[in-house]
This record gives sequence, C-alpha cells and structure tokens, in this order.
Amino acid sequence: MIVCIHEDRIDHIPGVKLAILSLRHHCPTLPILASFPHAPATLRNWIEPLPNVQLLDDPELAGKGWNIKPVLLLRALAAGYADALWMDADVIVNRDLRSRFSQFSPETLVVAPEYYWGPQQGGNHRAVTWGLKPGRSLPATANTGIVRATSHHVELLKAWQFLLNHPAYRMAQSQPAGDRPLAMIGDQEVLTALLGSEDFAAVPLEILQRGVDIAQCAGAAGYTPAERLQSCWHAPPLLIHAIGGKPWLRSRYLAGAFTAGKPLKERLRASYEYLYLELSPYVATAQPYQKQMGEDTSWMNPQSLPGHLLRTLSWGNPALQGLPMALVEATARRWRYVTGGDRDRFKSTFRLETSPFNPSPLDSR
Repeated sequence: MIVCIHEDRIDHIPGVKLAILSLRHHCPTLPILASFPHAPATLRNWIEPLPNVQLLDDPELAGKGWNIKPVLLLRALAAGYADALWMDADVIVNRDLRSRFSQFSPETLVVAPEYYWGPQQGGNHRAVTWGLKPGRSLPATANTGIVRATSHHVELLKAWQFLLNHPAYRMAQSQPAGDRPLAMIGDQEVLTALLGSEDFAAVPLEILQRGVDIAQCAGAAGYTPAERLQSCWHAPPLLIHAIGGKPWLRSRYLAGAFTAGKPLKERLRASYEYLYLELSPYVATAQPYQKQMGEDTSWMNPQSLPGHLLRTLSWGNPALQGLPMALVEATARRWRYVTGGDRDRFKSTFRLETSPFNPSPLDSR
C-alpha cells in the first residue's frame, strides 16, 4: 500500500506535516507520496530526511484542489502498488491503519462516510443529475477524505477523472458552493453519483464506520455527541478528519470576534468557531507531534479561559472536551432541520439529459 496526500496552499502545511508524522509514527514502513506543487524550501528540507516519504513537486498539479484525487491514485497504481490510499491532508492517523484496510478484498472500494449532517445523504439522485441510469441506492454519501483503490478500480477512477473535467462540473465549481447542483458540489458528490449508477453498481463498496473508523470533525457536532460518548468505552477513532475550519488557522476567528463594526451575531459566531477549533479532537491528537513540526505550534495549546476550563473538566479526553459544544450544535441543527431551515439547501433543478459517457465507460473492456 502507498498513501497519497496533496496540498498546494502554504497556510495548510501544518496539516501536511501532521498527516505525515502520524503515518510515520503508526505505520513507519508505509510509503507516502506527498504532492505539493511549488513546495517551499522549508517543506522540502523538512521532508527530505524522512524515510519512505516522497515529495512530488509537479507544477501541472497546481490549482486542481481536491479534484486531483483520481489522478494521484491512478499514478500510484500505474507505478505498481497493489493498494493506493488517498488521505486528505487534514487527517491524522490514531493507530496503524493497515490492520483495518487489510480486511477488505482487492475488489472492494473503500471510502469514508460523509459527516452526519451532510446534505441529502446517499440514495442515487446524484447519478440521475449526471444523466446516469441509477443502479443502486447508497446508504450514505461517499466522503472522499479517504479513498482506497486497487487495480480493480481503474475504470471507475478514470470515469471519476473524466467527470471532474466535464464542462458542467467546471462551470458549477465557478459558483458559490450553495448555488451548485447537489451532485456537483465537489469531487465526492461525483464519485457518489458514479457508485450509484448502473455502470458501477457491481463494484463492491465499503463505507467506513463514522465515529469508529473516522471522526468527521465538521463543526462541533460533525463528531456527534453519541459518537463522542461511544469512544469513551471503546478505542478512539482510527482517523481524525478536520473538515471545514482548520485548527492551525483558528486565530483568524479570534481576530473576527474582536473586529470593530461587525454585527454582534458575526462576532459571536467567530468566537464560537475559535473555541470549537481550540477543543477539536484533531488538536489533542496533534499535540504529541509538536516538537517534530519545526514551526510555531502554539495553536495546539489552550489559550482561552473556556478552553482551559473545558479541557480540565474533561480530564483531557479529546472526545469529551468538546462535548458541551457538540450537544448545543446538534440541538440547533436538529431544530433547523425540523423547521425546514436545513433541508433542500441545494435547490437547483439542473440535470444532464443524457449520460456524459458515450459509450459507457465499461464498454472498452
């Protein structure tokens, strides 16, 4: 197996380093391909002495964002690796992941589950939007923060890459996220559409267990109260995913909280985001790697009075320290859903009238 990660934003280098450090700690012999176009010298010098870590500095991959996933996975498989595992650069590994992924057959595609509050989970309506014939109804949306593929999935990866370059998708990406068709919000919606289509309905699919295999930290309630309490009696999640706001950038929220002239609601929201990121399980999991980062890591330490207090009351448990905020946010989200405020956020009626594949991507076999 090889792990592929990618980033091209300078202010997200802390995430890249932590992904690599956690993999090196728990899976020291696992090869890592770290893609970072136009990598600064500081990152090059930091990676160079690390065994089994290859820095890929390909300028042609710059600016592609998360749409690069099928490209790197296909490269890894073409290089002869039996398993290629994509991992977002804002994921930290909590223990050796090889024992978990070795449970899956080579024919099985493995993805992460979308966070609990993700819009219009699963089904096959994404396939319909893309003009594809539905083949199965998925129990959840595929979150592509984690994707494990093998040579059995080359056609699927090529189809994914093809749709990510489709004019309709590229046009959708030029719009604000809330204005995009649901099936074109991002790369994971496209993969979900393919997996729900007739063309790829026969591909064995495993969706990791949310809260056990992966904590999807999308806001305080992304890692739900029930999942947090469950981890107190079982092992913490194998993977911690910092979706949305990044803990190493939380000072930006603090600045927003004290910006004069901003409405009180915005300043309160910024304060809330700062505290949530301060108490994120991602931060607690990152702390053991502080000395190896080679940069300022003050963001890993509690700096606000509420942050200090909640960490103390939770006995330092990463799941419990943010539990009060998770309870508040989960209650608010549930209320908005019940009253209709969070439903059908993506209301576009756009859909392709015919399949973008002509012929079917499987006809070449």
